[in-house]
Amino acid sequence: MNTNNIILSQAKESRFEFEGVKGESQAIQKIFEVLRRVAPTNISVMIEGESGTGKELLARAVHNNSRRKDKPFRPINCAGLSETLLESELFGHAKGAFTGATTDRKGLFEIADNGTLFFDEIGDMPLNMQAKLLRVLEDGIVVPVGSARQIVVDIRVISATNHDLRKLIEENKFRQDLYFRIKGVSISVPSLRDRPNDIPDFIDHFISEASAEIGAKVKGITDSARSIMVKYAWPGNIRQLRNCINTMVVMCDSDKLDVLDIPPEIHQVRRLEPRFIPGTESGSERINLAGMSLEELEKQAIIDTLAKTGNNRQKAAEFLGIGERTLYRKIKEYNL
Repeated sequence: MNTNNIILSQAKESRFEFEGVKGESQAIQKIFEVLRRVAPTNISVMIEGESGTGKELLARAVHNNSRRKDKPFRPINCAGLSETLLESELFGHAKGAFTGATTDRKGLFEIADNGTLFFDEIGDMPLNMQAKLLRVLEDGIVVPVGSARQIVVDIRVISATNHDLRKLIEENKFRQDLYFRIKGVSISVPSLRDRPNDIPDFIDHFISEASAEIGAKVKGITDSARSIMVKYAWPGNIRQLRNCINTMVVMCDSDKLDVLDIPPEIHQVRRLEPRFIPGTESGSERINLAGMSLEELEKQAIIDTLAKTGNNRQKAAEFLGIGERTLYRKIKEYNL
């Protein structure tokens, strides 16, 4: 068996799973299959998707499953960096090249030689810088700013964007020749709202991660809280979900996250509306209770009594003939 086949076999056996990236959905499994094939090669990879979908984690996965895994992986965010700063970061500079350049400095191309460079948000790279990057990728030669020294480098490029680069090309905001040079194999990462079946795996992973990091006793999440979080749209995708879980774990006083631990911007506890309150005008039409389970009857009794008492839990517990702690537990259990 040749080296490529060995690496592919190992990746397949491990199901190409890696830290922070989960997913059993068909869309993610297709992405994993593409990356299994691409990782052992030197082909450039373009990762498209909304912010927070885990594009850098996928890039690291490609690197860690490649023959370059023992060499550096260096990410750089192209958004928000001026052309001068970006050029210096990538190519390095010589002493005296500009004000503040008091020493020679290696750029990321030289630092990551024989490894991988990850260009995050490459669609935001200035046009002039795009031309300089293309020349380096074509020639494999870097010239530090303010120097005549040529440095030969061997770099694998992985890029990511939340823009439609084809549209940017039409608007003359992105170079078509650079696009074809870095595109190689292109994958599109779906948003979290488009793969809700993967959310439970992420929830469990982030709970375990956060608990270990802060030494918390939280070990899981109730079914009712999990259900709410699975149904939420998560506009910030995986990044937002991770931050939400971290906050919940920090603030939780129990060994399980519950509905009341969910931040209000994710879930507002609904107002209780009674279906029937005995002895009131609005409850003059009785509901047929036949066929309702005891659980449904208990839940409805709690809803009606809380509504009747203006959500006063102490009075509601007295009416129901149970302790206030028991009522509190029932409210959480029934997601009221």
